[in-house]
Amino acid sequence: MDTHAVIESLPVIGDQRAALIEIANRVFEKVIDRIEPENESLTRELWDPGDYIDNFFQDKELPMTLDYADYLIDALLVHHVVDLAVQADRQAEQSAN
Repeated sequence: MDTHAVIESLPVIGDQRAALIEIANRVFEKVIDRIEPENESLTRELWDPGDYIDNFFQDKELPMTLDYADYLIDALLVHHVVDLAVQADRQAEQSAN
């Protein structure tokens, strides 16, 4: 995929969507390694990279290069993964009770 490709409209489809999902999965793994969630397997079950990408651009200004999208995903995904880890903790706690 040409990293200088431009995302011009929504929904993002085809090769661009596949490349963005790959980016999101790479960043997700990096974040998981950093935060070491208590319920990692449940956090992984809650992760849906397609849904994340489908919703990611809703409040972003287009057009946007794929390189810039990579940068934004790298900078912003941590918050989403922390939210997933918190949700996983809550679900694990409810299951234990």
